[in-house]
Amino acid sequence: MFVSAASLVERSLCCDGEGCKKSYHLNCLDPPLKSVPIGVWHCVCCVKKKVESGVHSLSRGVGSILDAKEVELADSEGVQKQYLVKYRCLAHVHNRWIPESQLLLEAPVLVGKFKKNQVVRWKPEWAVPQRLLRKRLLMSPKQRAEYLGGSHSDILCHFEWFLKWSGLGYDDATWELENEPFLRSPEALKLIKDYECRLEKAKMASDPTKAEKVGQILL
Repeated sequence: MFVSAASLVERSLCCDGEGCKKSYHLNCLDPPLKSVPIGVWHCVCCVKKKVESGVHSLSRGVGSILDAKEVELADSEGVQKQYLVKYRCLAHVHNRWIPESQLLLEAPVLVGKFKKNQVVRWKPEWAVPQRLLRKRLLMSPKQRAEYLGGSHSDILCHFEWFLKWSGLGYDDATWELENEPFLRSPEALKLIKDYECRLEKAKMASDPTKAEKVGQILL
């Protein structure tokens, strides 16, 4: 079957990892995709980097400054000014306090703008998971064997969750590794159970015979 160049471009997927310029045709991925996935997407190489080095290793730098504070240094070395920063394409749960000296090197324009306004622009609830929307594999079994040398024991992360955050809209939802600490809390485990229940109900709704069998078992 002939596929035009224009059609291939439309069906291509570019990796969102910092510095990564890889792009793939949807049909060439493992497994193949019918459409561009929702949210940020990373190639297998960047997925491995994210699992091993953390999500900040793929961030595209500081996106905004949210707050500022002064911290007393140990051994009476004075006071250090720090800024709370949000990184591009990362959720607020990954915000970090950065020393002013470091931030002046990374994002001097943002520092200047924040000093003019001095407005706190974030809420703690934005770092609290509210609802799990989707779940996806980080790698296919074949990719896992190739990139991890066939050893699964050292990498305890197989999936990502697409999260909606408290106080924020669905446009701010992000993909998060299943082994993140905030997905291990009792509250997060309840969200996972809720997701599984919704998924099971959706499967039953699409398969009436299954619902009938479950009803017979319950009776």
